[in-house]
Amino acid sequence: MKKFLCFSLILLAFACASDPQKEMEKTIVGEWCNPYTYQSTGELKGFHFKKGGDCEAINIPSLELKSWEIKDGYLIVKGQEVAEDGTKEVYETKERIGLLTRDSLSLVVQEANPRLAFLYINAKKLKK
Repeated sequence: MKKFLCFSLILLAFACASDPQKEMEKTIVGEWCNPYTYQSTGELKGFHFKKGGDCEAINIPSLELKSWEIKDGYLIVKGQEVAEDGTKEVYETKERIGLLTRDSLSLVVQEANPRLAFLYINAKKLKK
């Protein structure tokens, strides 16, 4: 019985130490690109999520991204959208994370039946 109790306490300690929010934040750091654009044009387009919440657009000149965060299962990206005439408007997206692994990120539209809105693949995986 003592062994079972000790084992249960160890499992509880690991469960409490693992913060899903922090795990998602660590996993999303890196370059994420649209696989369909890459497949059709060979061009990497997407987002570079950096440690500390900084963000940049990859090969999307109309976006000047500044920051990202994950809150309550949503990916929030902020910056500015730049029009052809140079004017800038506030850019902010809030998309529900459907799946996040080291290789893929899917963002879903939250309706009665969630559907895929955006799919991104880790750029390291695309370049292989």
